[in-house]
Amino acid sequence: MNGTDFRIFYEQFGIYKLAEHYKLPPSEFIHLSKDNPTSDCDVKYKDKGITYDIKISHPVKVSTKKKSYYWDFNLRKVTMGKRHGQNKIYCDYFLLIGMKNGIPDKIYLIPCLNAPTNHIRISVNGESKYSHYLI
Repeated sequence: MNGTDFRIFYEQFGIYKLAEHYKLPPSEFIHLSKDNPTSDCDVKYKDKGITYDIKISHPVKVSTKKKSYYWDFNLRKVTMGKRHGQNKIYCDYFLLIGMKNGIPDKIYLIPCLNAPTNHIRISVNGESKYSHYLI
């Protein structure tokens, strides 16, 4: 599986998780980045126009001095050569998929307005201030 296939596969997985969360059929969501990889967001809810950017992270150790592992989600996005962050909101929600051993472990749905500018770090094994966004 190449990088594009991997991205599309997990974005599709994210669509199914959104549909499950909202108790809707997956057909209610449009996979924008499948046909247009430079799309500002990955998914759009048809009826409400709500947009989602799906991010995936594998556990990383952020410091050699610490024993804890984190999911580190990069929230800044490059679109057509321009960097976007909190100051230039491009989606309504981030759907963050935390992976363990190549398998989705936890999924967070975080409003863009409540997210930091650059990235979110969520502890793999412990509590986080983002725990209440777990779906």
